[in-house]
Amino acid sequence: MEAGAITVRTVLALLLATWPRRLVLGGLLLVPVVVGALGGFGTAEPRTFDVAPGQDVDLGPMVVRPIAFFVSDETQRTTLEITDGAEAWLGVVVEVENHTEEAITLTFPGPASDALAPQLPAGTLVTGASVAKEAYRVDDGTMGSVALPGVRTQVALLWPITDADAVPDVLPASMTESLWTFGPMSNEHQWMSLGDVWHVELPRTELPPALFEPEEDL
Repeated sequence: MEAGAITVRTVLALLLATWPRRLVLGGLLLVPVVVGALGGFGTAEPRTFDVAPGQDVDLGPMVVRPIAFFVSDETQRTTLEITDGAEAWLGVVVEVENHTEEAITLTFPGPASDALAPQLPAGTLVTGASVAKEAYRVDDGTMGSVALPGVRTQVALLWPITDADAVPDVLPASMTESLWTFGPMSNEHQWMSLGDVWHVELPRTELPPALFEPEEDL
């Protein structure tokens, strides 16, 4: 990249962090002028990194610490039974800390992210989507689908899977740097990927005790 050049990624990061949000639209109109004055757009290839389980990864709006994964049909049994094609849950245990000023939804149907995406053979995830369907706090089993500002929480992200045997003993997963932005057109918060990706290989663990649901409780 030439001296004085800046990247599209840098400009978007600055503009989408602008407060109040009504200034963003005006800022976007000024992008060509600002970039031209500073030497034009440079190119920045997305970077990839390897990270160890238990290591914090700053993804922008959140810090995520991937820990381990489990496969089980002994939690959220009712939801599992009514999910077509689901045999078990893939659960990924993570710690998350929201660095924004607003709550962030970690699961569907909210405007969720690819903050952590398990890498599985095609057809193993029931929905085919990388965003978790459910999330529960590991310490007490309560709903954990919303990351509150400034609160560090350990949660299990749950994906319904078609075949428990298709999940390897070591689970590859990826985490993508993002911006948590307000979309004026959609009138809701949403993720925008900035491209940098972290890869982690997660060890298998047991279902956290607080998430266990005996059959007799159904």
